[in-house]
Amino acid sequence: MSFLMSLFNALPGAVAQGLIWGIMAIGVYITFRILDVADLTVDGSLATGGAVCVMLLRAGWNPWLALLCAMLAGMLAGLVTGLFHTKCGIPAILAGILT
Repeated sequence: MSFLMSLFNALPGAVAQGLIWGIMAIGVYITFRILDVADLTVDGSLATGGAVCVMLLRAGWNPWLALLCAMLAGMLAGLVTGLFHTKCGIPAILAGILT
């Protein structure tokens, strides 16, 4: 019985993580359909934004401001990938991995 209770208690975290990974997969799919290249920046920018948000929250920032900064950090990662690809001539898949 305790196994079922621990499984039930872990369910909200598992569902939340599944939704986050689902959003990330949709981002990779959309960039693949538009650019014909599986851009992996979505994977890296998701983790970068999460890390920025956590560190700002730990520093005592307002949660909404930390979320905004996390979104800006993810957008900056995408911008860097685009600049690597267009200005530096690095192939899109490698630019996404580097970012």
